[in-house]
Amino acid sequence: MNRAMIDGFLKANVPARKPMERWIRIAQSGIWSDIVDMRKSIPSADAIKGTNFTCFNIGGNSYRLIVAISYRRQEMAIVELLTHAQYSKKYVR
Repeated sequence: MNRAMIDGFLKANVPARKPMERWIRIAQSGIWSDIVDMRKSIPSADAIKGTNFTCFNIGGNSYRLIVAISYRRQEMAIVELLTHAQYSKKYVR
């Protein structure tokens, strides 16, 4: 997901803007060895069953941020930013 897509989502979903900015600040400053370690800083981090992705609740229970994480390289890539309803249709089985 590129920056333009994220900006478009946040423009259409204004309430997600501040929580997303907060997540970015935390993610940029974090150094984690695994998801258990990450949950100390971001308690909503949750592995998505059957994928290599991690899901974060953004704005409480309203939005879902899907991220691919390499703990070894300390790199993250945003895959998707979805409303809760969009996430449920795509990932909840």
